[in-house]
Amino acid sequence: MTIQEINFDGLVGPTHHFGGLGVGNLASRQHGGHVARPQAAALTGLRKMQRVAACGAPQFVLPPQSRPDLDFLRAIGFSGPTQSLLAEAAEQAPRLLAAAWSASAMWTANAATVTAAPDSRDGRLHLSVANLTSSTHRSLEPGQTHRRLSQIFSPTSAAVHGPLPSTWGLRDEGAANHMRLFDDSGTRGVELFVWGADRETNDPTLSTSPHPARQTLEASRAIARRHRSHNAIFLRQDPRAIAAGAFHNDVVATSCRNVLLAHERALADLDALDAVAETYRRVCGQTLHVELVREEALPLAEAVACYLFNSQLIVDAARPGDAMTLVCPSQVADSPAATAVAERWLDGPGPIENVVYVDLQESMSNGGGPACLRLRVPMDAAQSASLPQALRLDDSLAERLEEVIERTYPEEITAEDLAREELVEHCQEAYRAVCEVLEMIP
Repeated sequence: MTIQEINFDGLVGPTHHFGGLGVGNLASRQHGGHVARPQAAALTGLRKMQRVAACGAPQFVLPPQSRPDLDFLRAIGFSGPTQSLLAEAAEQAPRLLAAAWSASAMWTANAATVTAAPDSRDGRLHLSVANLTSSTHRSLEPGQTHRRLSQIFSPTSAAVHGPLPSTWGLRDEGAANHMRLFDDSGTRGVELFVWGADRETNDPTLSTSPHPARQTLEASRAIARRHRSHNAIFLRQDPRAIAAGAFHNDVVATSCRNVLLAHERALADLDALDAVAETYRRVCGQTLHVELVREEALPLAEAVACYLFNSQLIVDAARPGDAMTLVCPSQVADSPAATAVAERWLDGPGPIENVVYVDLQESMSNGGGPACLRLRVPMDAAQSASLPQALRLDDSLAERLEEVIERTYPEEITAEDLAREELVEHCQEAYRAVCEVLEMIP
């Protein structure tokens, strides 16, 4: 049996806008209020998926969530017909209105934490929907995410769990703070749960960072217990990384199979990597290839700005042997220091043999790179074959999605547009059209 990573990318939704809502997300805050281009954002995200699929990696598409969330606005006291409700919210609570319109579910790395079947004591694939308690706009996602993932994975033997209780001490951001190292067949693996706050650092009044940690140790442990994980390692994220804008671990570290790439300030205790390597050797019977990038080679601030570590590292089936391809945002090519690091990986003894660059300007401006847009789900051939094949990306599906995006998505959205009922109808039409192509119930 072979276990293969399946990529599930969220299609950028028609309500994509720059609300400046991301907690500790420097790019999101810096671009708040700018003019957004939903159509361009969706098309570039789709092209990134095609690039990954061209490497032979199984690629599936998830529809966006239904937005705006008018029920949320009514729950916080706004009422009346849609137009008056929007106008009242725009006047009294513009940030909450922006939250109701948010298309942030496109960053499916935060949709759930996934434990591969071989890594669980019960031999089942487990997915736990993230509660995303750290920010208002993202906390609106878990209900729809749970329903959608339950629908998609119902033909498999996977256990799809709802989110942890939505409390500050159990805040959970999904796979963005989780990595899996595995052997050549994918049947033996080690899980890395990266957390930013524990009981001692959980009180925001005691934190020395300008940004709160989004993942707690208690949440990570709860997920591991629920998934019955038997090779789980818990690692603390370096507070300096969080302070610098690395709101998720996947901004400063990434992995695939026997490769772990990390900035030296990704983890609070770098000596823990020795224990990770030893556990990997014991469980997987192979040597872990660790590439630690020093501050003098790539300053933390520049790593956060260009999202080098948010690149997708994938086993490239289009290349011989165990070769890997690194799919980077174009901002990496604009950074001489980051480019030098990527070239060093290419020239080194590790399996990375190809680097490609993708344009994700709209997503990047809102704080999400290539890895943010995808959720990796390790599955065997029988499980992946039982998934809804209407979601599997091929040339035909890409063409149909491109046609729908160009025909139905708004070309631009401004903050003022969020108060217009016409935009609600426009975006709902686009949402329904995408769901029809993907054969998903709206």
